[in-house]
Amino acid sequence: MSSFKSENKSSHLPLTSCEAVSREEVRKFDLENKLAELAVPLAQAWKDNHPEAKPGSETDLDACVLAVAIEMAIAGEAVGGPIGAVIAAGGGVAAASVACRRVL
Repeated sequence: MSSFKSENKSSHLPLTSCEAVSREEVRKFDLENKLAELAVPLAQAWKDNHPEAKPGSETDLDACVLAVAIEMAIAGEAVGGPIGAVIAAGGGVAAASVACRRVL
């Protein structure tokens, strides 16, 4: 059985200090991901209603994002609260962009 020099040394990785992620940042991240998941059926419905839409077309992507973002804004206004605030702050557009990129 051969032994390597690295096996004879105890390896201790140096600890680096990093900022802890706040609970608020984690919640916002989770909420943004959930919004993107909720936007996928809207994007799929847009795609189903536009069978001529081409993958990779910026025009089609923009049209999809606009349509889905409008629906997300309407829903956000109806729901209100923290979800409505995230949507109003641009979360609906970001979710629409993610969803449309997934389906196109």
